Amino acid sequence: MGSLLFYNGNILTMNEKCNDEIEAVVVKEDKIIYTGNYKESLKYTNHDTLNIDLKGRTLLPGFNDSHMHLISYGLSKYKVKLNEVNSIKELQEKLLEHMKNEEVKIFKDWVVGSGWNHENFIEKRLPTKEDLDKVISDRPMFLSRACYHMCVVNSKALELAGISKDTKDPEGGKIDRDPITGEPTGILRENAIYLVYDLIPFTNDIQEIKKIIIESIKDANKVGITSIQTDDFSHLKSYDKIIEAYKQLRNQNKLNARINLQMLLKDKKMLEKFLKLGIKTGDGDKWVRFGPLKLLADGSLGSRTAALEEPYSDDNTTNGVLIYSDEELKEIIEIAYTNGLQIAVHAIGDRCMNQVLTIYESIYKKYPKKDPRFRIIHSQICSEKILKKMRKLNVIADVQPIFIKTDMYMAEERIGTERMKWSYCWYQMLNKGIILSGGSDSPVEPFNPLLGIYSAVTRQDLHGKPKGGWYAEEKVKLQEALKIFTKNSAYCTYEEDIKGMIKEGMLADMVVLSDDITKISQSAIKDLKVDMTIVNGNIVYTRKNGVRG
Repeated sequence: MGSLLFYNGNILTMNEKCNDEIEAVVVKEDKIIYTGNYKESLKYTNHDTLNIDLKGRTLLPGFNDSHMHLISYGLSKYKVKLNEVNSIKELQEKLLEHMKNEEVKIFKDWVVGSGWNHENFIEKRLPTKEDLDKVISDRPMFLSRACYHMCVVNSKALELAGISKDTKDPEGGKIDRDPITGEPTGILRENAIYLVYDLIPFTNDIQEIKKIIIESIKDANKVGITSIQTDDFSHLKSYDKIIEAYKQLRNQNKLNARINLQMLLKDKKMLEKFLKLGIKTGDGDKWVRFGPLKLLADGSLGSRTAALEEPYSDDNTTNGVLIYSDEELKEIIEIAYTNGLQIAVHAIGDRCMNQVLTIYESIYKKYPKKDPRFRIIHSQICSEKILKKMRKLNVIADVQPIFIKTDMYMAEERIGTERMKWSYCWYQMLNKGIILSGGSDSPVEPFNPLLGIYSAVTRQDLHGKPKGGWYAEEKVKLQEALKIFTKNSAYCTYEEDIKGMIKEGMLADMVVLSDDITKISQSAIKDLKVDMTIVNGNIVYTRKNGVRG
């Protein structure tokens, strides 16, 4: 590990205290040792220094995805990809194509797919077990909707799970049924998903898990990601194997991104078992660190399981699903909070956000703690009251700007124009002093941060629609959007003193973009490439030569 000199470019430090234009950055080993004047920087170099002429390109702190599912992304490569299907017939054709070309049966006899969105289907209905049975009836099948809060399974999977018309809905979940016969349709929502999901034979082999992680990080490096806050615990049967895989990769120096583990422990029993390990938020090192307890408190807007205060505008028979009662959620959060865990709760609907914020407030009053950094992941359907309480409690909003490319085509239909005024309201949040961090929720959406930054500043889909932007008053300025995916995401994990800025003493995690992001049109941001990714002072990816292992 030698030294690097970056010069002759647009260096965006994300350091608000640094008002001077930075001409050069010098890296030695794993740290940034100098930022400032080019001529002065030469004093910190020698004959072994690699001089990198940026030629007008942008140098930034490495991107930090504040919420994704790295292992799930890796597993998705082995699933039937249904993101682009526009009809149930196309979905069936994709399944047939998969069966014909199937090589690696990583899920053994199961057929597992993801990414379908019935909002795009020309049939304008949900798929059913009968639709799947027509294609595959002798093997169990599990197909997740794009949001991962709803799935459709075939009759074989229902049979293996013992789900019939007599099966009661699990708490916090729903089994869709035929209105006449009462038979399950194959659609499962929220906690009902686990009745089948838990039967899928995911790999339990450490070497296979490590391979999935390494390959996934390689893809992340290609888009400039140097830090990943990942919710992996629910994607394989054993979280201890996941922890062990990350630790082995760290000890073998095979991690090319810094990992912060968001620990999904969905009930009191699981949490108490985990706490016996003595792990607290912040434990670990600069490569693998334990982050917050992650909880799923409601569903998604697309599946109408996000918990709303008032019924859905396009279906007044439901106002979504609260996964926990107030008492259950409070008990779990209180146990975690008093045992040294930061809390990050998935909440999309306003009813759920009110539930979570009320619990945060009561627990903080009961057990005041310096800087708890409560988090709400997604924070989509808000209100003025919600924003005021978030600011009062200094709650971080973990947002996914890339969501709007899909959600803009159904959100207003789901919740109506009045509630939309307080939804996906990033500008209002920033204006009120709420800290926003940026993620992708990959594999729900692509984890390319440049797509998230583009979405935040344009409020358009990837085809540039609608003209002028969707609820354009909520556009975010470019500098703020960049902070969301760098400095602010580091703040989420109490690591703002070591990463998220180009500053002397910081870890040398940086990214070189293919152009000057401040001089191109906003519409061109989505087309920018990453020319180089630097992690720990090492160039781990160059666009010309590819990922370096």
